[in-house]
Amino acid sequence: MYPSSLVLVLTFAQIVLVFVGNRGATGSRPGSSHRLDVYIAGFFPYGEGVENGETGRGVMPSVKLALDHVNEHSTILRNYRLHMWWNDTECNAAVGMKSFFDMMHSGPHKLMLFGAACTHVTDPIAKASKHWHLTQLSYADTHPMFTKDAFPNFFRVVPSENAFNAPRLALLKEFNWTRIGTIYQNEPRYSLPHNHMVADLDAMGLDVVETQSFVYDVEESLRKLREKDVRIIYGNFNEFWARRVFCEAYKLDMFGRSYQWLVMGTYGNEWWAENDTDCTVDHVTTALESTILVDLLPLSTSGDITISGITADEYLTEYNSRRGGEYSRFHGYTYDGIWAVASAIQYVSQRKEHSLTHFEYRMKNWEDIFLEALKNTSFEGVT
Repeated sequence: MYPSSLVLVLTFAQIVLVFVGNRGATGSRPGSSHRLDVYIAGFFPYGEGVENGETGRGVMPSVKLALDHVNEHSTILRNYRLHMWWNDTECNAAVGMKSFFDMMHSGPHKLMLFGAACTHVTDPIAKASKHWHLTQLSYADTHPMFTKDAFPNFFRVVPSENAFNAPRLALLKEFNWTRIGTIYQNEPRYSLPHNHMVADLDAMGLDVVETQSFVYDVEESLRKLREKDVRIIYGNFNEFWARRVFCEAYKLDMFGRSYQWLVMGTYGNEWWAENDTDCTVDHVTTALESTILVDLLPLSTSGDITISGITADEYLTEYNSRRGGEYSRFHGYTYDGIWAVASAIQYVSQRKEHSLTHFEYRMKNWEDIFLEALKNTSFEGVT
């Protein structure tokens, strides 16, 4: 949890496993002997010591919960049982691609792909899946490179990092801040949303006084911002570099009442407390005071009844009862992602003359109807 005085958060293995999500039929559902099995393919980083493994382990309870809720729902996919085959991608592109090809060539056909969480796994699978005429839905990949034009078969329930610009632009309007400086880490995850933001700033007629990027050193970039007397600073960088940015900001006295930092900060808990700079943790903490970070809102706060018939708070109680010590900020998006998949499959089942059990890979007509389904899928979810 962020100390209230410190930061204001703007919330805006190659083992193939099968989940059988069915806790029993309810209402007027056909008996299980009359329901047909349909499958999707899941890609998760999962193992201990695996990069982003905590994400996969943290969302897995929400996958199981969503499958249970879908398969016991009285109207969604009432003639089918939805299952997931999944692999541990180890957050490794080669392992992820092997997982993809293994699942395409073994077991029942998978109607859709669900994942991944690591961009260097999501990217090659998204490129390969297009040749199989498959659609893909990600529950956790926020990389801004996945645009509709570049990846027409790729969808996601989690927002792109481009979406983090909107609340920061709203703050500019609210406080009438018109003279802006920017600093960003020079790699696509941070440069792409930065460039979108600068275009939006120009369109708003605001004065972007100085734009700085960095690769290995932030000191010179910050000095140039200070020389231009920039007081409102937009930052796009990962948490490793965030500690270095604010360490240098402390040394250059670029913090406090005279400065306002607006940072895209989907970071871990107490990320500033890692002692890996030549500043003390107290120095970094001091420089962060009054910084505004934008982050994902893990769950909706509206209190509305969702597609599954429960509220976000009721979902959270069930998720917490299943997760043990694991947690991921993407758990709600994963739950909603499974419902998006189920809703899309429901759409296809009502518009396709053939049963879903006749689904085939590399068939343009199946691809077209799934694309249409996903583009027409809308519902109230826990996020």
